[in-house]
Amino acid sequence: MNAVKGTLNHVELIGRLGADPEMRFLSSGKALCRFSLATNRISGQDAQGIRLYETDWTHIETWEHLAELCNTYLHKGRRVRVVGNLRNDSWVDKESGQTRYRAFVRAQEVMFLDPRPEQADAPAEAAEEEVPF
Repeated sequence: MNAVKGTLNHVELIGRLGADPEMRFLSSGKALCRFSLATNRISGQDAQGIRLYETDWTHIETWEHLAELCNTYLHKGRRVRVVGNLRNDSWVDKESGQTRYRAFVRAQEVMFLDPRPEQADAPAEAAEEEVPF
């Protein structure tokens, strides 16, 4: 955790990838992998008392070796646990001249929660096992 003089910036999410990860290499040679993560939250209940859910989408960013692992093993729909910290980015849009903002999570850990593809036919109890990388 990142605790600095009485503050804390710690994010932990469990969700599913909304699309395949996007990987690129910077001019410095560092690997950068980005993906979006869908998480659900309870937003109330309907007239029959059934819980209603809303989906939140969070941008996730991984670097170097973790980026390469995510790019290799993650695909749309896979379930993961992400631990990291919240970051904010801003830039000036070239077309409109307006300042744009984006919040994202810089992941320090990504745990792959679905079984590996070769384990897809494994017994149900093995499918629940967390597979750390």
